[in-house]
Amino acid sequence: MAARLPTLELLSLDSAGLQRKLDAGLLTSVELVQECLAQIDKHDHRGAKLNAMISIVPNHILMERSAQLDRERTAGRVRSRFHGIPILIKDAIATGPSLELPTTLVTRDAWTENSDLVEQLEEMGAIILGKTNLNEFCNFKGDANSNGWSAIAGQTQSAYLARKSNETGLGQSDPCGSSTGSAVGVSAGYAPLALGTESIGSIVMPASRAGLCRGGGLAISTPDLALLSQTALTEEKRNLLPQEGYQKFLTKTFDSLRIGFLDPSKWSLHPNIVQLDEHILKEMNEIYFAAIERIKNHATDASVAYPVDIPPASDLWYEGQNPIDVVMCKQALEGWLGEVKVPGLNTIEDVIKFNLDHQQQELLQGIYCALNQLLRASRDPPSQATYEAVKKQMKIVSKDNGIDKLFREQNLNILAFPMDSLMVFISAASGYPIATMPAGVIQADGRPYGLGIMAQAGRENLMFQFMSAFKTHFLPRVVPSRVRDDDSNQQL
Repeated sequence: MAARLPTLELLSLDSAGLQRKLDAGLLTSVELVQECLAQIDKHDHRGAKLNAMISIVPNHILMERSAQLDRERTAGRVRSRFHGIPILIKDAIATGPSLELPTTLVTRDAWTENSDLVEQLEEMGAIILGKTNLNEFCNFKGDANSNGWSAIAGQTQSAYLARKSNETGLGQSDPCGSSTGSAVGVSAGYAPLALGTESIGSIVMPASRAGLCRGGGLAISTPDLALLSQTALTEEKRNLLPQEGYQKFLTKTFDSLRIGFLDPSKWSLHPNIVQLDEHILKEMNEIYFAAIERIKNHATDASVAYPVDIPPASDLWYEGQNPIDVVMCKQALEGWLGEVKVPGLNTIEDVIKFNLDHQQQELLQGIYCALNQLLRASRDPPSQATYEAVKKQMKIVSKDNGIDKLFREQNLNILAFPMDSLMVFISAASGYPIATMPAGVIQADGRPYGLGIMAQAGRENLMFQFMSAFKTHFLPRVVPSRVRDDDSNQQL
């Protein structure tokens, strides 16, 4: 049977574009799901071997769900923008047994029900397609663990750039993590939407390298991202939004925004983290400065300031230690274990024992390298006094002397920066929202390069306004060549 959706459209259409085809009878949700499954079959374990998926909902469940939503559409009922649209779910997010999804070694017997967010997306008519690969324990495990690697699914690859074995640290071909599979899956046309989780760049970094928009999820378009993000809010916070939700703020203009840009020479990733060829670094800077100039040209009723600055992320370190790594590791992991109620796993020590008991699957890089974050948190947990001191320092550096002070003194409401930077630590320390959007492609190797933005708490509306204007005035994202048909145009 001929494909009802060409690969280029599978890679480029957001939910609105797909809804137009569905409403016109040019496509059904059953056919859309079949096309997504065919793309996964073509490139996840074969073809580009992206390895983005941990598991896929059984076909009989997908077909029954899709057919039901098609019948509703025929009867005149369309639940939302996501009606009949496939979505991918990061494996760290709970999905109940009704989806029959096998998952990681730890959680495969733990999930007893859908998370509230997954439940709500299903009520909106979204079709859960499957669970995506990730850094195990959302990268709170060991410093040497590879981004996008799990024992059950192996190593995720970028849809843009095959991973190079000779790279050290966060190399150009690294797809980043921990929401690796979700970002790669959307970029490769497995689904137009995905959920991830954010801790220290866990969504924004892989989204940047996959040429996607990221806010409260991962998507090709800003309107899709806006709806995903408001769906992820608590009911109390959603009730504070206007009736149209975040869509009201997608004005496609920079009007009233006051944007400050950080100096990339001060905020680029340290050579210990990533070693870049000087030509690639030059291209990154060219993309960044071109973005500033383009925004200036279109920001007729907005202000743009460059350079602005805040205290460096290194000021967050407490007595020589990364406070977010040390403090969040024990707090976050044990809190998560308490929520999912994995049998026999309640503490970090239980997790360490589990890994040691499954060394052949879990500890490919050796015990210390693959577990040192957990070992540090277990052997030297912070005292309550240290914990409080670290929290205080994080607030002072990231907020009091950081973003809050900068915004107050220079009258700003958006902070922009190169996504390949340590601003993910500032976001994690402050708790302020962070987002990214594709700013360009590095011609030397074809990897997308993202622009990051932050705002203060509760000002996500300004970020969505910025993103809608950015998408309006910038070139469209570039289709990943590794999953593109030979006859597809490169640029969307």
